[in-house]
Amino acid sequence: MGIAAMASTIKILILDDQGLVRAGMRELIRISEPNANIFEASSYEEAVALLAVETIDFAFLDYDLKSVKTGLDVLKHIRESELETYAIMLSGRCERELAMECISAGACGYINKDMSDDEVFRDALNTALRGGIFMPAALVGRAESSKGAAGSEISLSAMGVSGRCVEVLSYICQGLPNKAIAKKMNVEEGTIRKDYVPKLFRIFKVARRTELLIEVARLGIQLPTLDKSSLASAD
Repeated sequence: MGIAAMASTIKILILDDQGLVRAGMRELIRISEPNANIFEASSYEEAVALLAVETIDFAFLDYDLKSVKTGLDVLKHIRESELETYAIMLSGRCERELAMECISAGACGYINKDMSDDEVFRDALNTALRGGIFMPAALVGRAESSKGAAGSEISLSAMGVSGRCVEVLSYICQGLPNKAIAKKMNVEEGTIRKDYVPKLFRIFKVARRTELLIEVARLGIQLPTLDKSSLASAD
């Protein structure tokens, strides 16, 4: 769903219980996407209510809400509802275990709100809004932010990912389970589980979905818009 290729105005949800944080993120997003339709929520209940009436393209979810329900609960709601929403987790903590928990639950990225360098934080936002996967440098095993081996992006075609494999990868990075992916692609779940997913694992040299997302982040890969007409050819 690369943002540059979106035809209509994108809708973005910011979930954070601190008004100042939401205002700061709103201004940073406006710099990159001045025409975005931005919604705000301060609690799980407000976020879920918004998701029920708006088709949200990107959701920035604060993990540490001052309530029983956390941003992770909102993420789980998004995935259980099979919403086509890129959910990026925000947190003041940068523990690997917490980040991996969020990625395993279907997050499409993890941004540390306490980044001391504003430029790095803006880069994290821009990466997410372009349809890329951003994770802390410590998680992707690099000394700098996830921008690819030499600060440049690697194309999927160059790696041998084409046709419907691109569609599957996009849905995986969107956090959708095999059953939901199969439904959207009008194929059997076994086709996704036995054919496409193993092929992607072989190409990226990983064994799990979480490892796949980490590789996408490490390589700085951007995912294209899911244009069914251009992805119709099976491979």
